[in-house]
Amino acid sequence: MATIIVVANRKGGSGKTTSSINIADGLARDGKRVLLVDADSQAQATIGCGIIPYQLESSIYELLHLIAAGLSVKEELKSTIIKGQKHFDLLPARADLSALEIEVAEIDNRHVLMKDLLMELDYLYDYILIDLPPALGLISVNSLVAARWLIIPVEPTFLSMDGLAQMVQILYRVNAELNPDLRLLGILPVKCDLRTNLAKSVLDEIKQNFGEDKLLPPIRNDIKLAEAPSFGQSIFEYSAGCRGAMDYGTLVTSILTRSGE
Repeated sequence: MATIIVVANRKGGSGKTTSSINIADGLARDGKRVLLVDADSQAQATIGCGIIPYQLESSIYELLHLIAAGLSVKEELKSTIIKGQKHFDLLPARADLSALEIEVAEIDNRHVLMKDLLMELDYLYDYILIDLPPALGLISVNSLVAARWLIIPVEPTFLSMDGLAQMVQILYRVNAELNPDLRLLGILPVKCDLRTNLAKSVLDEIKQNFGEDKLLPPIRNDIKLAEAPSFGQSIFEYSAGCRGAMDYGTLVTSILTRSGE
């Protein structure tokens, strides 16, 4: 049974996609069977893996439409999931995903489309990671309904704390109304300069408000983390010896421990 983890924050530019790709690759390099789901119509995770979205014949958009229509997706999954280019598999996205919310607005089961889709893949993977858009739309709600764990990446700035607070409120609402099994795996500080008083004070505030056990190992500033996606690579492929790779390696170990592995 796959452990499903959503990486989400209401604030854009918070390192969701970078973290999703590197966590997926790190888990796969640890021997886990991993699927990365790009649930963002901007397709940043797809592009970050070196895939050009408009060249794809099918994506998560078509699969969710089939699920909404009550049709089988077994054959379409085989042709849509991208295998062999990375240590992990990728379920890609295209820009047309943005239209799905309107197109399925009248369907009764619209909040469980992602859950039903991932049930078809549950036995094939140890971990399924979902990279979400910053907007709280139907796809985001679907993904939170399908997931067991939530990771919230945040920059160590006081403005980012508002996005964190909003995301925690969303977690509580989804937990109470749609998915009682959803839990916070941890808050992930990214783009950190741990020498600054600002970063230290923000991390202290997170510990005070959520508890030290909810603070994941921080990811330090590293220009190589910004460079890697332009080559369609994870940080482990691009520069395995840099501090960004070291930090994501430590993070993966923490995720394995916290998720019960």
